Amino acid sequence: MASQNPDSADRFLGTDVDFGSAGAIAEVQFSHYSFLLNNTVRSQLFFNTNTPLTGQPVRVVIIVTKSQMFPAANSSLYYEQAVNQLTVLSAYLFNVPIRIVGLFKERNTTIPAKLTVYSSQTSRTIVTQQECECQIISGRSPRNRRSIRII
Repeated sequence: MASQNPDSADRFLGTDVDFGSAGAIAEVQFSHYSFLLNNTVRSQLFFNTNTPLTGQPVRVVIIVTKSQMFPAANSSLYYEQAVNQLTVLSAYLFNVPIRIVGLFKERNTTIPAKLTVYSSQTSRTIVTQQECECQIISGRSPRNRRSIRII
C-alpha cells in the first residue's frame, strides 16, 4: 500500500507499507533490524501529517516480528529487540501508538511447515516448496538459540 502523495517529503523513507485498514498500518518485520527504525519513523511522519493511507489518517502502527526462539540470519530483527528499542524510542521520539506483536510457538512440539528453497541466499525467487512437519528444539540453556528440525 503506497502513500497517496508520491511527491511528499516522506518519499525518501519509502512510501509502501505492508498492510493497512481503517487508520491502522501494519509492518511485518522479518528482515534486518535496521528496517524497524525506518518503518517507525515513516509511520510517525504519516501520523503527524494525517496521511490517509487507508482512506483514513494513520492512527496506530502494528509491528509484527518473530521471537528470538526462531533461528534466523544475522542482524535479523527479533521481537525482544523490537520491544527494547521501541520502549526507549517511544519515550523520547514517537507519539504514534505502536503495538508490537511477537510470534511464538511452543517448544518441542511438532507443527506443520513449508520447506522453501530459493534461487540464492537473498533471493525471493522460489525454486521449490514442500509441505512437511518440524519441531522447534530448545537450546541447552535458556540463553541458547533454538533449532528447527525438519521431519
